[in-house]
Amino acid sequence: MRAVTRDGKVINGRRLNEDTYTVQLMDDQERLVSLAKADLRDYTILKTSLMPSYKDTLGADDLADLVAYLLSLKGR
Repeated sequence: MRAVTRDGKVINGRRLNEDTYTVQLMDDQERLVSLAKADLRDYTILKTSLMPSYKDTLGADDLADLVAYLLSLKGR
């Protein structure tokens, strides 16, 4: 999500919780941030992932190897 405070500060992060008056998120430096909605100019749920794409970096074999490795860790 992206939050913009009344003074124009932009905070990007992953939304953890939201209620009527506040929204809590984990920012880019993994800090817990709690914001009062009344203090926000705008907040938007982003449709794109914050994780970079590896689509053009990993080939099919590399991706298969990565998935196999991750699956091997499942039992640990």
